[in-house]
Amino acid sequence: MIDKTLRSCPRIGINMTIMPTEMPATILDAIQRSLLNAARHAPGEVGPAAILWPDADGQWQSLIPKLRNLMPQLLVLGTCDPEQRQGPAIWIRCVIEGALPEVLLPERSVPVIYMPNVSRQTLRNVEECPWELQPLVELQYRGTVWCQRNGKDWTAEAFLVSEDTGLGLDVSKDIQTRRAMLGALGQLAVTPLVRLRGKRLEAEDFDKLVIEDTPRNLLEWMNDPQGSRQKWDNARWLAFQSRCKAEYGFDPKADGELVAAERLGMRDGVWLGVWQRYSEAPELYPAIPYLLDRAKPAGRLLFVKETWPDENAEEEKALRKALLDLADLKAAEGRDQVAKLESIHGVRRKWVWSKLGHSALAIALSHLTSLAIHTRVGLGGDSLATMMDLYTHGGYLADDAVLRALAEVKSAEDHEAVSGAIRAIYLPWLQDAAEHFQKVMAASPLPTKGDENKASISAEGGTCILFVDSLRYDLGQRLAALAEDRKLRVSKDKHWAALPTVTSTAKPAVSPVVDQIIGHRLGEDFVPIVAEVNQPVTPDRFRNLLTSAGYEYLLASETGNPQAADARAWTEYGEFDKLGHDLQAKIAGRIDDQLELLVDRIEELLEAGWREVRVVTDHGWLLVPGGLPATSLPKYLTESRWSRCAAIKTGAHVTVPTTGWFWNPTEVFAFSPGISCFGKGFQYAHGGVSLQECVIPDLIFSSDVASAEISAKITEVHWRGMRCRVSIEPVSAPVTVDIRTKVGDSTTSITAPRQADGEGKAGLLVENDSLEGTTVSVVLLDTSGRVVAKRATTVGGEE
Repeated sequence: MIDKTLRSCPRIGINMTIMPTEMPATILDAIQRSLLNAARHAPGEVGPAAILWPDADGQWQSLIPKLRNLMPQLLVLGTCDPEQRQGPAIWIRCVIEGALPEVLLPERSVPVIYMPNVSRQTLRNVEECPWELQPLVELQYRGTVWCQRNGKDWTAEAFLVSEDTGLGLDVSKDIQTRRAMLGALGQLAVTPLVRLRGKRLEAEDFDKLVIEDTPRNLLEWMNDPQGSRQKWDNARWLAFQSRCKAEYGFDPKADGELVAAERLGMRDGVWLGVWQRYSEAPELYPAIPYLLDRAKPAGRLLFVKETWPDENAEEEKALRKALLDLADLKAAEGRDQVAKLESIHGVRRKWVWSKLGHSALAIALSHLTSLAIHTRVGLGGDSLATMMDLYTHGGYLADDAVLRALAEVKSAEDHEAVSGAIRAIYLPWLQDAAEHFQKVMAASPLPTKGDENKASISAEGGTCILFVDSLRYDLGQRLAALAEDRKLRVSKDKHWAALPTVTSTAKPAVSPVVDQIIGHRLGEDFVPIVAEVNQPVTPDRFRNLLTSAGYEYLLASETGNPQAADARAWTEYGEFDKLGHDLQAKIAGRIDDQLELLVDRIEELLEAGWREVRVVTDHGWLLVPGGLPATSLPKYLTESRWSRCAAIKTGAHVTVPTTGWFWNPTEVFAFSPGISCFGKGFQYAHGGVSLQECVIPDLIFSSDVASAEISAKITEVHWRGMRCRVSIEPVSAPVTVDIRTKVGDSTTSITAPRQADGEGKAGLLVENDSLEGTTVSVVLLDTSGRVVAKRATTVGGEE
């Protein structure tokens, strides 16, 4: 029976939706982003087979029709309806496993399975799970569950108020508001977030959303005339016609959607307001661009171009050609031409088509403009210190602009255009800087082990050192900015990398056990040795050195024991170098995701109790789309030859530059001149001598809890139902205890704050039962209201 139903399902083709890079415009947009983020996984881990979305109370059902338009990988548990990507559990499993070729999901996407009226607990209780759901049980182990940090299902209220979602809306906690919010959820989800922020949302605010909204109804009808007419009853249809005639001088029945689209595009009079509503959340109305294409007036002089998608497409085409033409210009001429192009096309980044991902080149142009600005002046200086200062005070922004420009383009033709522009204005600047840096370094070599000016890496008690392979200086600055956006404190420093700039040499040099490692012979792999055993530094020996030095060695999924006396730890995370070698210039499209994962890891360590997380790295890298220039170094002259460095055979004479090994300067290795490589085809490379490879960041992250004269800590949080019992030390600390959804925002309190009693205890009651399972923070406040301590907890206690 089921098999017959499955085989009768029609073939469905699906294209992947492009995620915008801006902040979410609506709650619906935030849900989509949160679901996609659930598919992220740590380096080295296998990605999830599916994302399970349990919804025990069916609160989210009203949003599913809208999400289907945004997420073609969304599958819904229910009766078999393949056109809506809906079916029973066995059908969903067949789709995920690729057993139904007639149902196509987007390539490289992770299926999202929405399960109305099914809780996570139902799936977890395998023995009692209903037979019709059992095909999905195994996916909770191969996949991941979209849920709160505490493992509870996402409710609508929890999603709106949680900081984890990036929304953090201020919603009143009374029962009337909760009912009104759920009743208006369909309208609430598509309401621009700018209209919901900056105020406390109460029942009246949600009730107003349910009242008829003619501009929204008009856009919904234009997006799907037949579907809207079928969904609305006759009374609502007649009322809609009446409002359109009265407010817009337009009859939906007599004039049709093409006339509406023409007036929308012309933006005359009251239609300007409709266009502004469309521009706030255009992804909710995917059919409107096609309507505008069909409705554009022919042979009519248009004074407004931004409303017509074909006009934007023509501008993109012209920009593509202009960028390709930069290849024939000198660098200075290319920079001037980029400035001219920016004056023409920059305005298109404000057009609605940019939000929809149709203006990739216009967006990339902003980064090319930054690249042109930061390469107008070369990186000079007569000392290593001066060159480092010039680079870290602005020069690195050229490297940053290259990555950001490449990340914006997806198609091959756009990538070719942007790559050509980068090569025209970036490559000469990069080459000049590297040649000058190598000249300065020849007169004043970089620090080696034992030099007084060589920075040392160590950790005080309560510090976890996080090693990130190939965290180039510009990426370090982006990481710091992301962390600050998440309210973390960041202390920034920089150092010189060890030479050659390869992991085998440079990683041990930034470890707290550097003094226990020495160098004798260079060897073909540039590996130093452990002094005590006179053996090469291997991963196991390196780990043993750290452990012997009092550092807890943490795997990527571990947080260790920060509460231990004089606790110190070493852990590693990130895939920048692996992705660079595997993807070459295409690594640019993966940078943001890797940085987000890295900030997640830093937050995880801090929340586990580490006082500080110190991020260190071994080296940077060069990246030029289209390839770095090649230089000749015969293999017979070398013991080993890497992309940018080589170990020279004893007695061999080479014509390329040489310098001393970090671990033993009397051992000399060769490096490629300028930005060249010992071979062709390298777009991403390291091992040589350039500012991009040799200047490395050193970052210290800590939680943004305000320091205060009062010293107090939370020793215990115990829940009994909705009552929370908090214990503190010292018992005499004059602090007030509160429970908040946002640590630093007193308006997000969900209880009546209480002072700790003489025994260092306080009891608090959360009256709103709907908040059970919500992740919150218990905070201690000094007499001025500053937060002096915090601890994450779950309302009602953990499961």
